[in-house]
Amino acid sequence: MNFKVLLALLTLLQLHLFALDDISAIPESQKKVVDSIILKLDTPNTQKVRKIILEQLQPFFEKDWSAHWVTNYTAANSKIEKSDTKFVDVMIYNNERVTNINFIFFKKERQLVIHIKQYIEGQSDNILKLYNKTKKNPDYERENETDHYAYFTKKGYMDVNVYHIKSPCGMVIYESTEFKDIE
Repeated sequence: MNFKVLLALLTLLQLHLFALDDISAIPESQKKVVDSIILKLDTPNTQKVRKIILEQLQPFFEKDWSAHWVTNYTAANSKIEKSDTKFVDVMIYNNERVTNINFIFFKKERQLVIHIKQYIEGQSDNILKLYNKTKKNPDYERENETDHYAYFTKKGYMDVNVYHIKSPCGMVIYESTEFKDIE
């Protein structure tokens, strides 16, 4: 094969590979969730927005996952149905945790707020180990504690870790909030 032809084919292949975005490499079921969120939020359907949403969801698309969501449009005839501020509240269930991801798009401000809560159940001994690890971490401040629960905030962030222990079971809730500018 001619060197120039081979070089041209390799260049075309490379350009094709660069053109593929993260979305085109995921299963159709995950694409449907991302597409629905973009539609309901009324955000620009750009690769940047798609990537932001996928990055938030993908860690929870584990084996045997399922999802449902509510939006401004879920409650027909509500005052917020036609608001410029849109929200999608997504629940993802998998074998390890229940995750609630709330997307709020402020159209006028061109900003997307992403609030995530992960609920993880376990044996009280295991949750107590996680609690003790956070308690020793200087990046976290304990805000409140009782016999059955404690919660910590991460210094300088909008992150909260909640530990709830009622032997023999326990639960940890990881909560975080981010703001993303949408051009």
